Amino acid sequence: MSKPLKTSTNAYVLIAAGFGLGAVSMAGLFHSANASPDYSSTSGARMRVASAPTSESMATLHAIDSSYENLADFVSPAVVDIESVRNGRHMGANGERLPIAGGEGSGFIFRPDGYIITNDHVVGGFDKVTVTLKDGRRFVGKVTRAEDSDIALVKIDAKDLPTLAMADSSKVRTGQTVMAIGAPFGLQQSVTFGHVSALGRINAIEDKMYPDLIQTDAPINMGNSGGPLVNIDGQVVGVNTSILSPSGVSAGIGFAIPSNQIRFIADILTQKGKLTRSMLGLRPQNLKEYQKQEMKLTGGAIVESVESNGPSEAAGIKAGDVVVRIGTTPVSSQLDLRNAMLVYAPGTTVPVEVVRDGKHLTFNVKLTEFKRPVSEQLQNLDGKTFQLPKGTDPFKDIPNLKDFPNLKDFRGLKDFPGLGNPGQDEETVPPLREGRPRLGISVGDITAEERKARSIPASVNGAYVALVTPGSVAERAGLKEGDVIVALGGKSISTAKGLTDLMSDVKLGDTKSIKFLRFGKGAQMSEERTVTFK
Repeated sequence: MSKPLKTSTNAYVLIAAGFGLGAVSMAGLFHSANASPDYSSTSGARMRVASAPTSESMATLHAIDSSYENLADFVSPAVVDIESVRNGRHMGANGERLPIAGGEGSGFIFRPDGYIITNDHVVGGFDKVTVTLKDGRRFVGKVTRAEDSDIALVKIDAKDLPTLAMADSSKVRTGQTVMAIGAPFGLQQSVTFGHVSALGRINAIEDKMYPDLIQTDAPINMGNSGGPLVNIDGQVVGVNTSILSPSGVSAGIGFAIPSNQIRFIADILTQKGKLTRSMLGLRPQNLKEYQKQEMKLTGGAIVESVESNGPSEAAGIKAGDVVVRIGTTPVSSQLDLRNAMLVYAPGTTVPVEVVRDGKHLTFNVKLTEFKRPVSEQLQNLDGKTFQLPKGTDPFKDIPNLKDFPNLKDFRGLKDFPGLGNPGQDEETVPPLREGRPRLGISVGDITAEERKARSIPASVNGAYVALVTPGSVAERAGLKEGDVIVALGGKSISTAKGLTDLMSDVKLGDTKSIKFLRFGKGAQMSEERTVTFK
């Protein structure tokens, strides 16, 4: 990251300045007649005011202020801090000792008998999860995961707890006021306000797909993950999950998983203890407004492509069909289609109703067990798409942290590794990136539909690029969606699995050549680039 991190003190100065400007603006409306005289240094003319304050305007201002205070007071008792720890020290590639992995996130209580909702990336894969309530009580939690949905339940042994209700997120509207509450950078019970900036955002981060996100400008930072985004009635409209930022801190673009999806997944987890996902073998997308108008439909999921030899192809479903019902479940969006795969078990034959050329057709599809698409996704460390971390050191990728020697003494950051915690090893542990190298792409085998759409000859085989992560190694190498990777490090590739097999031998710091093909109508381009995995 090229931009320096501001100190916590400076961060508060900036926030205070923002609210200060707002207060000055409001004061200009209600107190301008009583403001101190403002004299020009050249003319000595006194500033004229437009209007005098009224008791009604002051009452309105106080009512707005009180409503925000009451909202925070109502919501905060049901918001929890979550600490996750992976036991034992691990050795790096060069034999160095790495710090114990751990960090903080947030969550909220949705049942009084101790059920808490959070993000899976906050608690998944850790050895110990500790929940701290607002009143200071601490409990060890038991985690139930919905890994691919990035949702998890944490159960603690407690009763009669305060809870938050969930709103109907289908009624959320762009522009409405929302409040985020959580533990950014370990600062528990922090409240920020903003608005709903947009709806229906789609994102893919690492191995998780987010098909329907709420975008908000309420400031969200590392540690807010899993915490609630609430409306002015104190109802949860979403769970804060990720941000888009060039620096790794809030840039006013945050994302939350909608409450309807949270409720749907939480109900399955509490009833069954796990998710079992089936597969239709197709790639759905939401209908655009013009498509709805042209097809005279109010909703549905359009089939972008069909997997070769998959269940949908076998049943007769084609690319371009619009799925409007699966079994008894109406489908108004791609999310409805995906959720239906959690309702019907693998091996079940279900009627799938589609619209094709204005006609309603029904196909009986035998669902198969879900298989994760072959994927090579970048861990988002390049500063463009940044997921709130599930642990490790949340500051390890900020290069200028050493320039702020007093940051380790700032109250609230004491639990983060590497900031001079009492009892922590005194030896210097270099901040190294962990894990295997990643290209930052999602790949699959070339389907018949993709060959037709991209004019890819039948003689060409390789790993078809379905998604390129912004800021990734692949993007910097010039790869784009629709390209076909045919070689890595001088070794030929004929399938998506061939690429992942070769990637398993790549180490951080390695430099490899990558060859890919790009197709257009009547044209073919071959490129070979050299990339370094770092």
